Amino acid sequence: MQHGPGYYERLAQEDAKRRGLSSEEYGVYKGSVGSAVPPVNSASGLLIISIVLTVIMVGVTVGIGFLVAQSLGLIEPTPGDANLDPVMWFFVLVFYVFPVWSWVYYVRERRAQKLRMSRGLPKNLS
Repeated sequence: MQHGPGYYERLAQEDAKRRGLSSEEYGVYKGSVGSAVPPVNSASGLLIISIVLTVIMVGVTVGIGFLVAQSLGLIEPTPGDANLDPVMWFFVLVFYVFPVWSWVYYVRERRAQKLRMSRGLPKNLS
C-alpha cells in the first residue's frame, strides 16, 4: 500500500482533532500505521534515539577522519584496509540525515509536551 506525501501528517492531524488538541499540542504522529514495531513517540524516547544516532554518527565521522588522514599519508594504513568508493560515500552522507531528523522530531514532541502540560493534560500521549 502506497501513501502519498503528507499521509502521516494527515493521520496526525486527524488524531489530534479526535483528541481535541491542536497540531502543536499533539506533536509527532502517535499511531503505528506502517510500523512493524510499536513507535517511539514520547519526548524521552525520542531523546534517547537522537543521542544514540548522534553518537553513532560521531563515530562514523571519526572513522572518516582516519580514512582521510590515511589517504593524505598522515597515518599509516593497516594492511587489508579498503578505500570507500563513491557509492559508500553516498550512503554515509545519506545516513547523516537520520540524527538531524530524530532531533527535529524530539524538539517537536518536547514543545508539544510542554504545551500539553501547561493545559494540565498528560505529559505523554499513547
